[in-house]
Amino acid sequence: MIRSGGVGPDGKDKAVVEFSLNLDSNPEFTGSVLVACARACHRLNREGQFGCKTMLDVPPAYYSPMSRDELLEKMM
Repeated sequence: MIRSGGVGPDGKDKAVVEFSLNLDSNPEFTGSVLVACARACHRLNREGQFGCKTMLDVPPAYYSPMSRDELLEKMM
């Protein structure tokens, strides 16, 4: 997925964001993605959020087994 657009107060500065993933056949990765999506669905449900969402609609932290504080400590 590639997304481009303008940034800054007037939108004249350009930015491009690209998400990509290249894998051979990898059942372990597929299983990990399914577990992460189930975890994210559970967290969304606890917040009372329902309905169809793409993986890009879900906050990335919801996929992790770590808490918000653990993520901040490890990633910052």
